Amino acid sequence: MQNKNVKSAKIGIVLTDPSDWTACTFLTNIRKRGANALPITLSTLTASISTSVSSIFNADSTDLNLNAIIVRDVGISFSLEQISFKFDLLRQFEMSNIPVLNSSTAIQNAANKFYSFLLFKQAHLPIPRTVVTSNLAVAMNTLADFETAIVKPIFGSQGKGIYKLETSQPDSKQKLATLLKDRGVLYLQEFVPNPGRDIRVFVVGEEALGAIYRVSQQGSFISNLSQGGTPHKCELTDEIEQLAIRATKAVGANFAGVDLIESKDGLVLLEVNATPSGKGIKLACGIDVTERIIDLMFTQLEGREI
Repeated sequence: MQNKNVKSAKIGIVLTDPSDWTACTFLTNIRKRGANALPITLSTLTASISTSVSSIFNADSTDLNLNAIIVRDVGISFSLEQISFKFDLLRQFEMSNIPVLNSSTAIQNAANKFYSFLLFKQAHLPIPRTVVTSNLAVAMNTLADFETAIVKPIFGSQGKGIYKLETSQPDSKQKLATLLKDRGVLYLQEFVPNPGRDIRVFVVGEEALGAIYRVSQQGSFISNLSQGGTPHKCELTDEIEQLAIRATKAVGANFAGVDLIESKDGLVLLEVNATPSGKGIKLACGIDVTERIIDLMFTQLEGREI
């Protein structure tokens, strides 16, 4: 960063778990550069709005006069009002001309599995067949068509709440009915036969920094590291790199973890994570992606008064 006032820069790291590896690494690397790094939990913030001024302050009533924000984790919310307010806070920072990486829009685009797939389709990216419905009969017909389907929550993370159903399962209708009652809508995706792993590609800006295989535990179809998957280095081919960059751009993210899977017909895009963990690629490849994200953030601060 060329800005001579870097040591007075105040950078907020939005997090929910103070011990999270990625959040801690963001804080450490920013402080190593001489800037001020402040951990922020959105659920503890208060917003004040009047005709003449608006401000955001923390639990001890200190105004958050930030120069930039990096979002590690927005966190799980238990009500529509709470999650909406969290994103409204990010939007308020953005409206104050504060760089926010990733933006509230990008995070929401990526987190919504249905809407992100519309963006992927629009960008002509390879995706598995997907049906979203609140009709149990339609869900059963879809399962019969797919033969094997992955049922996911539209909003979810870390491989939680995901089920694999097959037409041969005698209780498949009951499981779908139970999920429909709990969720109000069913998101069904055609299962893509694969080697028992997926590929997580880490993109920052216009570059894919590296990729890892996330290998599922024996007997499991879920490869998320938080669900017992293990990271292994993956060769970053031109095809993987270009597909990951296009997917990241489709949701409007500055950085992302892009999940691909190897099908018999080639690579298929599963999802984009706009608040990804950097731990797996550090363990498998020795790449600290937080450094590059911080570089990108400081680039956006160049020429600004701090």
